Parts: sequence; structure tokens; C-alpha cells
Amino acid sequence: MDRIDYDASLLALGVDSLGVASITAELEEETNTTLNPDVVFDLETINELVDYLQSVSALPARQTDPSAADAETPRLPDVPVQDGLPTAEPGGCESDGLIQHYGRLNRRVESLKEQGLYFFEPEISVHDGAWVVADGKRMLMLGSYEYLGLLGHPHLKNTAIAAIKEFGTGHHGVRLLAGTTTIHRKLEAKLAAFMRAEDSVVFSSGYVTNLATLSSLVGRGDCVIGDQWNHASIVDGCRMSGAEFLEFKHNCMDSLAESLEKAAGRRTLVVVDAVFSMDGDIVDLPAVVELCRKHQALLMVDEAHSLGVLGKTGRGIQEHFDLEPDAIDVKMGTLSKTLAGCGGFIAARNEITTYLRHHARGYIFSGALPAGQASVAIAALEVLEREPELVERLRENAGYYLRGLKTLGFDTAQSVTPIVPVMTRNDEITLEMTRICRSEGLLVIPVVYPAVPIDAPRLRTCVSAIHSRENIDFALDVLARAGRQTKLIA
Repeated sequence: MDRIDYDASLLALGVDSLGVASITAELEEETNTTLNPDVVFDLETINELVDYLQSVSALPARQTDPSAADAETPRLPDVPVQDGLPTAEPGGCESDGLIQHYGRLNRRVESLKEQGLYFFEPEISVHDGAWVVADGKRMLMLGSYEYLGLLGHPHLKNTAIAAIKEFGTGHHGVRLLAGTTTIHRKLEAKLAAFMRAEDSVVFSSGYVTNLATLSSLVGRGDCVIGDQWNHASIVDGCRMSGAEFLEFKHNCMDSLAESLEKAAGRRTLVVVDAVFSMDGDIVDLPAVVELCRKHQALLMVDEAHSLGVLGKTGRGIQEHFDLEPDAIDVKMGTLSKTLAGCGGFIAARNEITTYLRHHARGYIFSGALPAGQASVAIAALEVLEREPELVERLRENAGYYLRGLKTLGFDTAQSVTPIVPVMTRNDEITLEMTRICRSEGLLVIPVVYPAVPIDAPRLRTCVSAIHSRENIDFALDVLARAGRQTKLIA
């Protein structure tokens, strides 16, 4: 201990990201304190970790008196802290301390940029079918949510233009007051019919849809139960609700049953993703439905990545498993993925949609989805109804791509959908794989902690219905070269 430089970087001391996670867990256990993993992950030295731990716990501040016995050990100057954030330096402005705090947390981002390894927010300047120009380079898009390739479809474009000419570019306010148009009503009727529900209600974003719905349907004294791999918007909505929030092991029905037993006697909502957005696997919906009915729990399913993807005609996970229309109580979906627009929706019985219109704060206090965007979703549903072969083409492409990756020796986790993770073992391989792929004209998306578990970084790749076999073969060739150069595959 007396030879450790408390201001040396943790990385230089041999502490990698897994080590940080282990240390964090031990500190939480020893101090009975909950630490923010996002903050801990960006701390660089032992002294910074001590400062943060002291700021959020009852531990005494570290000794910084030069006359102290260990004064020869280099130390960071003390930063006054309040509520876990630094306050002003003596003689400085209070906001200066906050700015310095956020600046320190940005160091990892700045370091990646300096090394040429920052691959987030690629700037797309041209969209041309399956190809884009990103950061000035033409690339095959292998990271898009628009599974059916409708983003440039002429019917969607023409419909949007017509709606803008009729209703303008924005809206007159929130939906409950003066923001509802005939196009909103038409879209909600069409979504309800497509999702086999009595009614639907449209929100201005998918994220807001989950937050608003979950925080409205349950509250203090209730219980909400979710799969541990649920999307962040679901997790945030569960936490925001104020209900007791229980998570069950991923797709484990025994674990779900245990959670439902804990919730006994309370109003309970179970919420799961249909397709898990980082791993591409599918929830065991029939078993979830059976357990919810047994325990009289309401069931909500997020169909963001299943609408247009699962089922013979793309109607989602209910069609995929051939379940009756009322198997799911609350069906959530987005308009920004398969439907190539923007927004989110809930499809459910009239009692639920009416309640949400008058109690969901994200609906009541958020500006209406512009009519042009609402019209895009209608047009996309029309294309999907007219051309169900797009769904079959997507399924064939996903199967071909998955088989190709497995043949090459890549680990694709549990994926059985167009969302295909290429597991990379560590952040360094993830970033180098991304660099090689993009340099060769393949746009792949790196995903690291905290978006995924710290020990499960990956390239998150997605195929679409408009990828040709030649496109997919090109992607497989590039990934193979990148995998061999990084020694991820033989």
C-alpha cells in the first residue's frame, strides 16, 4: 500500500473495467452505499474514487494535511462536495465546480477522440438505400433500426409532404388541448386495428411512451416487475413510477414466478421487451402470459423491435406465437424503427388508453407529434399491409447473415432476429473492430458499458429487408478480416 501512487491512473495500476466493477461491488458492500456505476467507471485514480465515495457516504474525508504520516503520497486537492457533486472552489463561482466535475467525467470521451477511436454519432450526409455517406465516407449501413428499408420509400415521402402542406410543419400544442388532428385519429385507429386492440394512443417519442405509461399505470404501494435485460426506457419508467420494482433473471420463468409471489396481494404490472434490443433474442411470451394470468398481473410488452419483424405479416410477437388478441394487456411500440418515422404508441383496451390520455404526464404535457410524422406511420403501415413479403425477405436475410457469422466462428449470443450482436470480449477489440470495419466501408455500431454489462461489449449489427445477398456477403467479408486482425476469430 505504501508504494501505490494514489494519483496514478487505475489502468496503469492494472485495474481494467472488470476490476472497476469488482471494486465498486466490494465498496458498496463494505460501506452500505449505492454508487452510480456511470460515475465510477469514469473516475481515473484512487484519490478520485475516494473523493466520490466520501461525497455519497458517511465516510470521513481523506487526510490531506501535509504534516500527516502519509504526506509523501501524492494527493489531489480537496474539492468541496455537496449531494455527490463538487461545489465551488474557494474564491470561485459555484457553477465552476460543477463544470469541472462534468469535465472530469468527459475525459474518457475526449481520450477516445484523441486516439481516433470515438465512433459514436457518425454524421450521415447521404442516404441511398442500404448505403449511406457517414463522416464523409460511403458505407454499407449495418446498424439501422429501419428493418424493412422504408426510410426512403416514395409513398412515405409523398404522404408526409401532403400532410405538411395541409397541416404545416408543427402543431398547435399538446394533444389534450389543441394538438390533435384528423391524421392523429386516423393513425390511432389504424394502429389499433393492426395490433388487434380496441384503441391506441400516440406519443411524441418511444422513450416518453414507456416513461409516461409505466409511471401512470402503477404507483406507490404497487409492484412492477421487469426482465433484467429490458430497455433503459422501461427501467426508467419503472423507477419513475414509485412502485416497488423487481427484476427477474433474463427470460427465466422460475425467476418471474418468484417475483410474482413477492408481489402477491398488490396491484402488479409485468413488463417485458418482445425482442431484446442488444441481444436479438425473443421473450418466452406464452409462459409469461400464463404466469401473469395465474397471478392476476397486468402484462405490458414493448414491441419496438418486433413490429414489422415478427409474425408472418409483421404484426409482432402475438402473431409470432399465434396467441389470442387479448393475450397482452398493454402493447407498446415505436413509429421510429420499422415504420421509419418518429413517435411511440400504446395499443390496449379503451379503459387503458382513455386513462392514459388523462393521466400520463408525457402525453398531457408534451407537444403533439407533428401531423407529417403521424402520416408517415400511416403510410408505412399501408406498405406493410400491401407488401408482407418484405417481412419474409427480412427473415431470410437475418438467417443468412447469422449462419455466415457462426460459420466464421463469431459469437452471436442468443440472437434469432435481425438484431445480431458480434460479441467482442473487451472494449479494445470492440473499438478496433469498429475502426477496421468503417475504414473498409462497413458501418457497424460499437456497444460497451454502461449500455451493456461491463463484461459483454459487442458490435451491434442489424440487417434489413433491402440488403441484397451481395451486401451481406460484403459485410461478412469485412467482419471476417476485422475478426482475424484482432484475433477474435481464427
